[in-house]
Amino acid sequence: MTFDQILVFHKIVELGSFKSAAAELNKTQPAISFSIKKLEEEMGVELFDRSLYRPTMTSHGRAFYERSSAIIISMKDLENLSKSFLQKEEPEIGFSLDGICLNPKLLKFVKSFSDRHPFTKLNLCIDTLSETERRVFSKECEIGMTHFIKEPQFLDVFPVDKVTMVPVMNKELLKEKKVKDQSDLLLIDQIVIGDKNPQGASFGLLEGGKKWRLLDNNFKKEIIFAGLGWGHLPLHNIEKELKEKKLVILEFEDIHPKDLQVNLIRHKKHQFGPVAKTLWDELIAFHQ
Repeated sequence: MTFDQILVFHKIVELGSFKSAAAELNKTQPAISFSIKKLEEEMGVELFDRSLYRPTMTSHGRAFYERSSAIIISMKDLENLSKSFLQKEEPEIGFSLDGICLNPKLLKFVKSFSDRHPFTKLNLCIDTLSETERRVFSKECEIGMTHFIKEPQFLDVFPVDKVTMVPVMNKELLKEKKVKDQSDLLLIDQIVIGDKNPQGASFGLLEGGKKWRLLDNNFKKEIIFAGLGWGHLPLHNIEKELKEKKLVILEFEDIHPKDLQVNLIRHKKHQFGPVAKTLWDELIAFHQ
């Protein structure tokens, strides 16, 4: 059994006749008939009932069609993959995204982009603080989106968005601790994301206060919401809790909402392939 025989079989089913299949595949009709005859001989069954005006699949033919359809789909995928290689498309690219930038619209964009470029694996890394810049410097990722930039001279930097970071506390904790001014916060744990890089930085620290350091953004909101401390969260992630008055915004001399500039970054010496260039251009267009 060969792939060519399977393809001929599927074309006959798809087009409804040996003649049409021959024209589609640029073969003679006798060649098409011979291919199906050899396939039937190998399997020991008839795949088509030829007694009618048009060839009709037998029960064996239907079973073979169902099982062999996956082979046709896989071969088409391989042909498309080959075309992507010819167009110099990258097998994979890395995109590091600071966790504060996450929102449903951006994630929907990422999914859409991945769907439109099925032969390039998009490795999405959710990072914090200096980690995005580090990944771009080390060329683990072609593109980064972050507010933290320490060495811009080595980067192409394109401002795309702003994120408002809001210091908040659980309403019940605020009442329990009787927080009236900034000094009252010194005895309450500030929930902060620690930088994986020892030379890095944390955002919005209250000097002299107690700290609860996390290495992951995932639990920060839950810990603050549970009343175990206070900290800064992206406004777009807590609008519901603020509206329901379950969280309270803190407004003091050093602790208050702040806008952070979010930028797309790439290493100046890292050459883009066609898919990475498209991602960069579409991310800029998405934010305009």
